[in-house]
Amino acid sequence: MSHLVTAAVCAIVLLICAIPFYLVATPSPPLAAPKDVFDFTSLASVKAEIDPPSLRRYPARDGEQLAYRYYDSAADRILIFVHGSSYHGGGYHALAAAISLAGVAKVVLPNLRGHYQSGHRRGDVDYIGQLEDDLDDLIQFLRSEHHDGPITLGGHSSGAGLAIRFAGGSHRAEVTSFLLLSPIIPRSPSIRGGSAGGWATVNMRRVYGLLMLNAVGIHGYDALPIIEFNKPAKFWDGTETLSYSYRLNASYHPRYRYQADIAALGDKTLVLIGANDQAIDPDALRADFAQGDAAAQFAVMPDVNHFGIFTDKAVLAKIADWLKTLPDK
Repeated sequence: MSHLVTAAVCAIVLLICAIPFYLVATPSPPLAAPKDVFDFTSLASVKAEIDPPSLRRYPARDGEQLAYRYYDSAADRILIFVHGSSYHGGGYHALAAAISLAGVAKVVLPNLRGHYQSGHRRGDVDYIGQLEDDLDDLIQFLRSEHHDGPITLGGHSSGAGLAIRFAGGSHRAEVTSFLLLSPIIPRSPSIRGGSAGGWATVNMRRVYGLLMLNAVGIHGYDALPIIEFNKPAKFWDGTETLSYSYRLNASYHPRYRYQADIAALGDKTLVLIGANDQAIDPDALRADFAQGDAAAQFAVMPDVNHFGIFTDKAVLAKIADWLKTLPDK
């Protein structure tokens, strides 16, 4: 009888151990039909008063040369602004040009590792948390170039999510303020339909399996893809990154207990979202920030959508006005 009990226990243990590997092996769900969720055609009409600056490089701690664009200004303040999912810093030229020409901040637009012109593998990083380390390396590089002014860390969509993550991490002291435009918090009820309005398709079974493996210290499968983006092929230009590994996606967003990251932002934080945002529910997002006890300024911009939040002239003027109010240190 004891042999049967032992065999049964062993079988149960083996079954439990097999579950995460079974989940990790689950193929990706079928992609949704191509849909222009965010109206990419609207970006063609966005103009700036200056031409985009050329790409520059800065050294990360692993020796990788990562890409960024730099917009000079008479102001000492530096706004490091992080792009959203699938794209790169060049998509935010109009915002950077407006802020720079307004004389309220120098602007740095990094191309995150795993994206266009940064890193050897599109859609992947080496470990969870590497994007925060890369931003810290960018800050240290700017300091070595004698850019000594206070730093505002900003971002749009997933880039704003990374800024929230940065606030809750070990490099928080490097930044004095935060600018969050339509921040994506994947585990938040603010995400429309759980897919950002149809923008993202997530292999949740694989995510759950990887979470289980990570919990016991197994990270050998973190490079597997877990998310794909619904950008119609007619809008591709070769610079987009249409899928992410588990470790890049985890690095790009607030931690699972995201309220602690929100609470770390502090009172020198501006959160803006459009009333017509296709990916995020503004009321649910406001509730997230209220629950996180963040002292952030929160505003819903009328008649503005997910892309308008970084291109609309009224929004850009509001950002410039807010930057003017920040202390010099």
